[in-house]
Amino acid sequence: MPFTVLVIDDDADTRENLWDILEMDGYTVETAGSAAEVLDRSDWDRIDAILLDRRLPDATAESLLPHLKRLAPQAEVLIVTGYADVQGAIAAFRLGAADYIIKPIEAAELRARLGRIAESTAGRRELQAAHAARERALVDLRAKSEELRATTQQLWLAARLAGVGELAASIAHELNNPLGIVHLRLESILSHTPKDDSRRSALEVIDHEVERMARLVANLLQFSRPGRDQVSTVDVTDEVMRTIELTEHYFRHRGVGVQSDFHPSVPDIFADRQQLRQVLLNLFTNAADAMVEGGTLKLGVHPVELSADKPGVVIAVADTGVGIAAEHLARVTDPFFSTKDEGKGTGLGLAICRRIVEQHHGRLEIASTLGIGTTVRVLLPVKNEENVVGLQNND
Repeated sequence: MPFTVLVIDDDADTRENLWDILEMDGYTVETAGSAAEVLDRSDWDRIDAILLDRRLPDATAESLLPHLKRLAPQAEVLIVTGYADVQGAIAAFRLGAADYIIKPIEAAELRARLGRIAESTAGRRELQAAHAARERALVDLRAKSEELRATTQQLWLAARLAGVGELAASIAHELNNPLGIVHLRLESILSHTPKDDSRRSALEVIDHEVERMARLVANLLQFSRPGRDQVSTVDVTDEVMRTIELTEHYFRHRGVGVQSDFHPSVPDIFADRQQLRQVLLNLFTNAADAMVEGGTLKLGVHPVELSADKPGVVIAVADTGVGIAAEHLARVTDPFFSTKDEGKGTGLGLAICRRIVEQHHGRLEIASTLGIGTTVRVLLPVKNEENVVGLQNND
């Protein structure tokens, strides 16, 4: 790395002589003839050492040194003085000068004194580089440690959720048989109960609730079944309604009301039904969790133009929850990033949603205002031959 010396002397011959000596020794040399010229510089970070004449036409070393130490704190200053000004050079020491040399300057002495400054500077640079490298290593280590901690927690949560999913699937299987038996018995009783019988109304209510429980169990089994990715024609509105039914208790428990706005003529899409349900379930539960004191979940399904001559379907999920801070909005779909309290979110839900939507050649849009709520829009292309081929290639 080049070592740059700034020579400050009002005598042109002295500047030229010093230039020749220093350049011969491999130094990069720059010169100035006055304090005004020196203070007009802007590239101080390039200067490693300064040869400063004790007396200049417009300043002394003592008056200029504070400015030099401020402008180039990394540069060591070597005072050039005559015998009569040694006391002035000593005063300059007190202001931060590194050394001094007596005029007339002996080349050998200059090399020795400047060489010590260069060695000292090189040693300091090595220490600074080592310190910076150590600091970077510590930062990297802390980041890796935090990443490992976060990953361990997410894996623990994922394993826990997987266990809950297996338990739910097992319970759902166990509930299927008794629900089927109850339904058959009710049908038998209803078939023998006259329509004008006062007990029939209560039996019909029970039968309706048993059917609703059976649908919930069926939906739960479909959501928890792993299976392989399988693409097919999907009625988006029907899938949204099924997910609402599955999460109805979740909403009710949190004081969340649901408002739906479904267009009567929504075209089908070509999608992996299981993955689409995963997206909807994540978005619905995220929205409910954001409404800590209850609120309204607005769900919409409408046809939309994704771009010129490219029709699609938009699923809008809008909550009246706490919202997302502007500085976090760009990161909410990053893996392991969560705005929920520690232990309450895996930081994977929206990342998985985005990946699934993009695999279906769609896009995920999120708009939010802190304290007002969040709207997530899932835009997916309608069923066509290009989407069919693209999704099959993803499998």
